[in-house]
Amino acid sequence: MTQPSRDARRMFFPLSVIVFAAVWIGVAVVGSDEMAGHIGLDGEVTRWDSKWVFLGWLGVVGLVLVVIFGGAERVLSRLPASAVNFPSRRRKAYWMEPSNREEFNRRMGDDLSLLGGATLLMMAWLLAASAIIGSSDSASWTLAIPVAIYLVAVVGYTVYISVGSRYAIPGE
Repeated sequence: MTQPSRDARRMFFPLSVIVFAAVWIGVAVVGSDEMAGHIGLDGEVTRWDSKWVFLGWLGVVGLVLVVIFGGAERVLSRLPASAVNFPSRRRKAYWMEPSNREEFNRRMGDDLSLLGGATLLMMAWLLAASAIIGSSDSASWTLAIPVAIYLVAVVGYTVYISVGSRYAIPGE
């Protein structure tokens, strides 16, 4: 499997931030005054919220994600090796060596940016779907299928970076 270039990984997060912000602004401008605040498993709206309460909470969550995932590489460089966990002691010993730590911070920063970008895109989809659901007969699949795809992708990527080749010791 070929890896996306570092530039592509780096651009994904800011583009995801832009998409989330655009959807947020779009819903703020054209969304109805009440939005689906909670949707049951059967696709029925069980709670309605004010558009501004809904957008406020999602905006705060989005901002927190931007701060956390956007600054991940800087935070990683300040973490002591004892705060970093690996499923393999050999891999941890290799990546926490001072000569390899910068590459680890770069890779992990890229991975966290990718996961943060995917999360922001998922939130943008949920925001758009929540704005539309109350105004039409939308099926529950508009939420369930994208969420399921997102969860499978995040779990798969997490397994890949945990035990796959992403952090394998070179030459092994």
